[in-house]
Amino acid sequence: MYAYGVQPVYTAFIPPPRSSPFSFAPDPIGNFQSLLPQRSIETLAHASTMSAAVAGPVLREDDRGIPRSLRLLATLVEAESRRYAAAAASRPAESSLLRAFRGVAAPKVPIRAFLERIHLLTRSMPSTRGMIRIDGTCFVLAGIYLTRFVRSPAGREAGILVEPATAHRLVAAAVFLGAKFGGHPPRRWTAVFEASSEGAIRAGEMPDLEGRFLRAMGFRLFVDSDGFDGFCQVLERGPRAPSSSGGGCACKKRQADAAAGEEDERRHVRARLLPPSVVSN
Repeated sequence: MYAYGVQPVYTAFIPPPRSSPFSFAPDPIGNFQSLLPQRSIETLAHASTMSAAVAGPVLREDDRGIPRSLRLLATLVEAESRRYAAAAASRPAESSLLRAFRGVAAPKVPIRAFLERIHLLTRSMPSTRGMIRIDGTCFVLAGIYLTRFVRSPAGREAGILVEPATAHRLVAAAVFLGAKFGGHPPRRWTAVFEASSEGAIRAGEMPDLEGRFLRAMGFRLFVDSDGFDGFCQVLERGPRAPSSSGGGCACKKRQADAAAGEEDERRHVRARLLPPSVVSN
């Protein structure tokens, strides 16, 4: 078994239901029913084999070196953005958290192209070449962190949705953290996000977005192998079918389900990290 970001803690994993991975589904990573005793060598070996079987196809890279997890994450984010476009358009940004992630201007570039540019630019820009390698793991972690952020009490109170005005900044902050805690500490690469968004996301925004994102999700950055594999399965399933109900109903359902999930989380053990230092440039 392996873990991402910290020493492994072996936990029971609750498979997520077939619903929206960001808004409606109980957080497939944050719900820990119980801490289990250390497993036998045979059990751990079997779990490791199963993990490779689940995560391997998601992390596979194409001929350009772009991981499949990038495309799968982009598909989910774009589906969520379309789902809440109408509801979000008529809703003013009343909280500072929502205003920060809506920003001054929303990038016009599609999410998939945005992520591909980030991935490719980190390999080609003089300030990052040879220092950073964003691999498939980073995009899986980004999806996990985005789920936690949207479902966090701060995110719900602020009315955060993955919508056209917020999607790029939410994904940017999540990828920033995914790369950082996936073993590839990013330094001097905030310019990558500005270039990838065609200037809509300024490089100077990234430290603030990162800090807000971390505080809202309570610095819950621990991801064990069961949770990682669980989100790989979420990515494989893809977005759920559009609901026949309107955007307003969808928002109400999201809030009700998120509240239920938060109450459930209080009954379980949650792994936490001490607050890491926030990148300052």
